[in-house]
Amino acid sequence: MDGSYTEADLMFDIVGVAVRILRQHGVIVGTDWDTGNDRNMTYTVRDANNGGYDYYMSVHCDYREAPSGTLPIVDPRSAGGPAFTETVNREYMAVTGLGTRGILYRDDYEVAQTDMTACIFETGSIRADIGVLTNPELAGTGIAKGILSAMGIAYNGSTPAPQPSQPSSDNPYGFTSIFSGSYYLSYGDGPDENIRQFQRDCNFCGYWGETGPLTEDALYGSESKYACECIQRFHGLTVDGEYGIKTDIALMTEVARIQEALKRHGHDIPVDGGAGPITFAALKDFQAKNGLEADGICGDLTRAALGI
Repeated sequence: MDGSYTEADLMFDIVGVAVRILRQHGVIVGTDWDTGNDRNMTYTVRDANNGGYDYYMSVHCDYREAPSGTLPIVDPRSAGGPAFTETVNREYMAVTGLGTRGILYRDDYEVAQTDMTACIFETGSIRADIGVLTNPELAGTGIAKGILSAMGIAYNGSTPAPQPSQPSSDNPYGFTSIFSGSYYLSYGDGPDENIRQFQRDCNFCGYWGETGPLTEDALYGSESKYACECIQRFHGLTVDGEYGIKTDIALMTEVARIQEALKRHGHDIPVDGGAGPITFAALKDFQAKNGLEADGICGDLTRAALGI
């Protein structure tokens, strides 16, 4: 529970949307949603095993201090569990725009005692991701699309658009950070794929360590900490070397401004605040066509040529 929000109420609405969509696609669904979410897990596992179902999913949200992102749980001994879970997680993230904290391989009761492919799906944090969790059409569609994809059934409906965050002067694009008050990067952290993305974005924007470009090794060492401090200093933030919400949004905004400038110069790329292969290729192409070193680093000369 977090304030007026309870896991039971939030998940009941989300599961209701997912069940409706699955049934519209001809999927036979056995669920205690039909009876008001009135079953203990021991009964739902028993009913699923007795019913001979192909898949089992238990839908939850994480507690209020949890960082943003999904956290699916699957039994490591399950033959089909990992693939099913990865597919649902991928589709859910694509629909909702949330990140993930990875897949947790653990023999929890519901995934270990079921006779079929099973997953416990944490849809996000009840506090950090409440914007998604209070949009049952969005979250429920994400779950349904994931299950349908895992079953090889094409989704034939429309996907609701996420409600954008309200822009502000320090977050003009309305970005949502995957970091939170309890999840941030500090010296010694890793390996973590979010660190690798941070390192990639730093290199793209020219925020390096003391000895040069960051090694994209997913480890938050002294060089990454130094680059983080440079970002914080440039954007007028507290310089502590800890990469959290404010620093993340500042770096995402900087990447987005470069992407926006590249679009003005004719490159068809998304303005999403993340320096991926498409953005790198566009920057290198722009640099080559403008007599600059095509190194994929947006330094002072490149920024000037882009009009930033």
